[in-house]
Amino acid sequence: MAGESWSYLEPTELRRSRCSRVCITCQHFRFSADGDGHTVLACGWKQRLIVSGDHLTRRCDQWLVRRELEQGWCPEVA
Repeated sequence: MAGESWSYLEPTELRRSRCSRVCITCQHFRFSADGDGHTVLACGWKQRLIVSGDHLTRRCDQWLVRRELEQGWCPEVA
């Protein structure tokens, strides 16, 4: 993942969400593991890392429905 040199999102860049429209359900959400095996969460749209936990309770204005659930395809495979 190219996000190793990315910085973290500022707390003001994400807003609280009490519905299913959170980062983890967004089309731009990505994750991988660093060299030590820790999970690294990232936003492909903003090209920034997401603080652990925020992906479950926050979202930004660029939130999009995951296409593979709607259209039956997975962009990671293409």
